Amino acid sequence: MELTFSKHPYLEAPTDEEILLLAEHDPKLLEQLYNAHEGRIKASVDDPVRYGFDLDGWERMSNALDKYNECLVLGGNRSGKTTGCAKIIMKAVMENTDGHIVCFSQNADTSIKVQQSAVWEMMPREFRKKTKSIEGYINYSMQNGFTGSSFIFPDTRTRVDFKTYTQFSNNQTILEGFEFGFKRPDKLNLGAWLDEYLGDATLVNTLRFRLATRDAKMVIGFTPIDGYTPFISEYLKGAETTQTRSAQLLKDRQVPIEQYSPDRDAGVVYLHSDENPFGGYDRIAKDLRGRPEDEILVRAYGVPVKSMTSLLPLFNTELNVLSEIPNKRGRTFPDISDKSNYSCYMVVDPAGARNYVAIWAGVDRDGKVYIRREWPDRDTYGEWAVFGDPKWRYGPASKKIGLNVEGYVELFKEIEEELEIKVVERIGDSRYFARENENNDDLFTAFYDHGMHFYPSDGRQEELGISALDEWFSYNPNVEIDDANQPMCYVHSDCGNLIDSLINYNSSGKSDEPLKDFFDVIRYLRMSNSGEGPDHIDARSLLTTTKTKGGY
Repeated sequence: MELTFSKHPYLEAPTDEEILLLAEHDPKLLEQLYNAHEGRIKASVDDPVRYGFDLDGWERMSNALDKYNECLVLGGNRSGKTTGCAKIIMKAVMENTDGHIVCFSQNADTSIKVQQSAVWEMMPREFRKKTKSIEGYINYSMQNGFTGSSFIFPDTRTRVDFKTYTQFSNNQTILEGFEFGFKRPDKLNLGAWLDEYLGDATLVNTLRFRLATRDAKMVIGFTPIDGYTPFISEYLKGAETTQTRSAQLLKDRQVPIEQYSPDRDAGVVYLHSDENPFGGYDRIAKDLRGRPEDEILVRAYGVPVKSMTSLLPLFNTELNVLSEIPNKRGRTFPDISDKSNYSCYMVVDPAGARNYVAIWAGVDRDGKVYIRREWPDRDTYGEWAVFGDPKWRYGPASKKIGLNVEGYVELFKEIEEELEIKVVERIGDSRYFARENENNDDLFTAFYDHGMHFYPSDGRQEELGISALDEWFSYNPNVEIDDANQPMCYVHSDCGNLIDSLINYNSSGKSDEPLKDFFDVIRYLRMSNSGEGPDHIDARSLLTTTKTKGGY
């Protein structure tokens, strides 16, 4: 009888020559090898949790969940992200008793076809049958998924519910009264799995409360085709890369596979398409040949790219955001109060019916711009813009605190005294500053009468300002950062509202209108000096500089 060994990426089979040799000299041993080989493959299919083969990325996911309460999983196409999350779910179900896990998906169809199907495939074959008893209930069909979008695993009495983001959006009370996780966990205490979540942090924050009682964990899976979304940015902002690997499709450039998110105290795990031997990587690599680098990063390596959503694709918090603490490159934010080396500028946008928006920046002798302060600042007033589903809304910092022009003058003076800076030029939004009030006064005049002179912002097209801003943040990302290859603009970490705007604003109209206010003030700064941008002014020349009332 001829024995044909099944091909398998993890199990080595005898060569044709070895098979012929064993068939001739030790057929019994050949049969034993065959039975062991095929039996191992069958066991991995029948019970993937106990006997399946783990991808390297799945082990990174497990390690992250051992360390942190949350794990964000970013996967390329066919990287095994959904299967890995489903395996973790079933592992938690089988290794603990008396638990409750909730799984969220985009809609009912994706829940059935993707999430529920993946969990069903991970369930041991002995349980893949209709079960109805006091301690367990399982009823599954390919067309409808689990009956009632839930099952109770008989061996452990653990309940798993499948819900959709639409259900939560329509009724945010659907999770009230529930505690997720396990009462007395023996091993992995997992309480929730979110797949391809595109909303804001509302659901995640709600789940955190529902997980806290049992100290349970949450895994969130993404293929980041929508780029650097606000939700993803909550985890990746300031993230520390702890492990990388070579990207074959990017000329062996190092790309992350593990990161730590200090803001969320969470692990971030990247699953690469070439790490999944079952995923058809050769076809993916062929399809991506000659495609833009950004698309390769997303689809092969799960790395979100801001250029897919942001107007400033090269703005990078690891590079462009500085503080008094040295970053990985040893750089710190400079002391812009040094008047001999920095010329300071201020920009104001009255922002309509909301608080004014303002920034302060210093320009060094090489023309590099360092934005030191914003107002309203996030630490004191909160967020200017808050992401909601499906659009941004104004946050607490936008709510007027009731200052008139005189009040703003005093506020600005206090900030400048605190920073120990002397502003050489102030810029105001030309549209709002030129509007006359009931006394036929405009803001240029009103501020001048209180001792502050403002120049009008550049009135040219917004697109021109965006292009110029992009130049400020431009550098070659494929070459080491040095004096010859670095951006021209840096932002202090205290400017959280400005940073959010630089990351997320994409000029999409009303959906991201609240982000525009802070984006506008830096755009006005960039377009100052007839579009050349702010420059360094020698302190001595200021003695002979005169300005006229109104700034016209």
